This record gives sequence, C-alpha cells and structure tokens, in this order.
Amino acid sequence: MKKNPNLTLPLELIGEILLRLPVRSVVRFKLVCKSWLSLISEPQFGLSHYDLAAAPSHRLFLISNDSYAESLDFRSSPLGAHSSVVRLPLPPTSPPFRDEHRHRDHHDKHEIVGSCRGLIVLYFERSCDLIIWNPSIGVYELLPKFDYGITRLYLFGFGYDTASDDYLLVLIGLFNEYRSDEDSDDGDASEESACRVDYQVISFKSDSSDTGDVFVRYVILSDRFRCGVLFNVALHWLVFSKEKRVPVILVFDLIKRGFSEIPLFGCITMEKYEVNSFRVMGGCLSVCCSLRDSAVDEIWVMKEYKEESSWTKFVVIPSNGFSPICFAEDGGIIGSNVDGRLEKLNDKGEVLDHFVYGEGQWLYSADLQCAVYRESLVSLSSVVPETREYGHGETSEEDDSGETFVYRESLLSVSGIIPLTGEYDLGETSEDDCESC
Repeated sequence: MKKNPNLTLPLELIGEILLRLPVRSVVRFKLVCKSWLSLISEPQFGLSHYDLAAAPSHRLFLISNDSYAESLDFRSSPLGAHSSVVRLPLPPTSPPFRDEHRHRDHHDKHEIVGSCRGLIVLYFERSCDLIIWNPSIGVYELLPKFDYGITRLYLFGFGYDTASDDYLLVLIGLFNEYRSDEDSDDGDASEESACRVDYQVISFKSDSSDTGDVFVRYVILSDRFRCGVLFNVALHWLVFSKEKRVPVILVFDLIKRGFSEIPLFGCITMEKYEVNSFRVMGGCLSVCCSLRDSAVDEIWVMKEYKEESSWTKFVVIPSNGFSPICFAEDGGIIGSNVDGRLEKLNDKGEVLDHFVYGEGQWLYSADLQCAVYRESLVSLSSVVPETREYGHGETSEEDDSGETFVYRESLLSVSGIIPLTGEYDLGETSEDDCESC
C-alpha cells in the first residue's frame, strides 16, 4: 500500500493532543504553522488547557529588584540551575513620575497582590498602577487606576470565583496594627469604632464592585500579612483577634462573599511565639513560628481544612531567619533567609541546596516578594472583557510636562524558557512567523 506523504491529522485531533502537553511545549508549537497558531491563540484553548493539562507545572516567582523578577523551577537540581531560572522584565507602568525637583523618578515600589490560575497581579505604589500579568505567555493588562495606595491601607487579595467564572480583587480596610502593649480593655464603644471595617469586592468580569461593612474584632498583625493566601476558593489573612488576644486566620469565601474565622493551634500566644510566615504548603494552610527566648522555629500545617484539631507540628528547625515558601518534590523545605538566598532544608534544618536570587542583593526574607504560580495559557481576554493584551513593541506618549517618552511594551525574554534559536515574544507570535499548513 502506497503511503500518502501529505497525510495530516485532523485539526480537532491535533487540538486534543496539544491540550495535554506542557505549556512551554505548546508555546513552541505556535510556530509550526498558521492553523496551529490560530488554534493555540484562542482564549477557549487556554482555558481548556488549564483544566485538562496532564502534568501541571509550577514555578516560583520572585521580585528581585525594581526592574525585573525571576521565575524559578524549584524542582530543578541543583536549586537555581542556570537553565531553570528566567529573568522577567517587569511590565511598564504609567508615565514616569517627576519629583519636586523635576527629576524623573524611575523607581516604583511594587507588590504582589496575588497569584491565581497562572496570572499574577502586581500593584505599583507610586503610579498606583494595577497590572495583571501572565508571565508564561508574556502578556499583561493595565487595570483601572486606584487613587489610593491599596497595599498601604488594606488587606488585599486576588482570586477566582469558580461558581461565576469571575476573577475578583478583594480589599478590606483594617487600618490598625497589632501592638504588644495594647490595652485589651478599651471599652465597647472605642472597640466597635476601631473594628467596623469597609470591604470591597471588585469583579473583573463585570467591571464592577460591591462594597459593604462588617463588624470584626481584628487588627493587622504585620504588614507582611496584608496579602491574602488563596486556598479552597477563599482568601485567608493572618490577623490578630482583639477578643481572643491571639493570631487567627480571617477567611473571605469568594463564592458566598462572606467572612469566617479559623483558629490556629491551641498553644499559640503572642508571648510564646512570633509568627514569621503564613502560606499554603503541600496543599495545606501552614504557619512558621519562632519560639521566643529559644533558638528554634516550628512549622505547623493544618491537615484538614478548618479543623482546629488537625493542626500538626510538621518540623522543628534551628532559628536562622528562614522563611518557608513551599515543599520540594523530595520533601525538602524551600524558603528564603536573611542572607538573600533561597535554601532547601531537610527536616532537621540542614541546608541541602541553595540559590542566590536577585544577583546577590541583600534582602530580608520577610520582605521578599514571591509567589508560587502554575504555568498556564490563560488569555487575559478571558479575564478582563475587551482587554488589550500587550506584548512586544514600543509606545510613545506625553507626560504632564508635554515631554514625549518612550517605553517598551515588552514583557519577556524567553531564551531561558524555550530552547529555540533566537528570541520570540510569547504573547505576540504573528502569522508571518509561521508556515502555512
């Protein structure tokens, strides 16, 4: 039987195969031909790939300085191997500010508002810009500007409502901060005034917001806990309960749009412990605490969600400024320390591996901006209606002084991610780059 050299698979079957491949492989296949590019670029393809991917891959996102971030495959060995680390130029913000001396100020402090379904939301403090970014495909969107500093005035968080297929930004106006010498007998009137707070839920899908107020007896435990932890379709913040005089977890359900509380393990008090970190580790809520007047840290995990009795002391390690971030596949604990490096520890606190991030710039572990994110092909047009996805290119505008400036709408150099000859912008592959098929 004579073989047909022009025999090709149906596009529908090709699509089913691509849906089950890793993100980086699919992005490479954008360059095969125009029909593949068109298929992969469809917003629905990105959503289906997220739901059906056979082997989801996760990376660690680190903001290292004012101009770029680093994306790290924390499964690599050794940790931070050259091929596993990618430098990501941060998205450009609004026209650069001028200070009172009329000099350009190019530095704009930024914070991670949250990470969800492969998307990262960044807030730039000086320009008040809020940007949603998919670093896996190199596209971003500048969201409507806030007139106030959300990371200074609020608890904040970013998440996804699975019931309404909507991405949400949640802001909670807890202005007070815990003080160790705070008088617990403030009186009912003053306590009510301090603890009745406003909150706002901003919908990306409808471009609208719902506001409300709620009476809570909490204050902010520390600035490091302002960013909500996304888990089980809810956002979680570590706060201080004025009523119980201990740290607790404040929960906002993204579907029911209501608040609840999760207690920490029974023996925790501010006199005995100092809480260093609060994250999701190994599929469980987790806190790391330092024992005061001791040289050890304890990592606790909640093995059953919202079950106080399920809090388990996972490991005790020597206290050396280590802040855990996630678990490695081999059971090691990955975190940062005060020397400005990532470390992988065993269950005895011994350093198994390390990686110096940010070119060795000195950062405290508590100040390190980081997030674990899943690589995804989710298009921003499926998140924000009528969005314009920016990628590679340049845009010129005028600032308030009438002076023209030029900034790049370029997100990502991908030579470290995809082993291709030359560089390609993941978000802006054009038909000219592809063959017909």
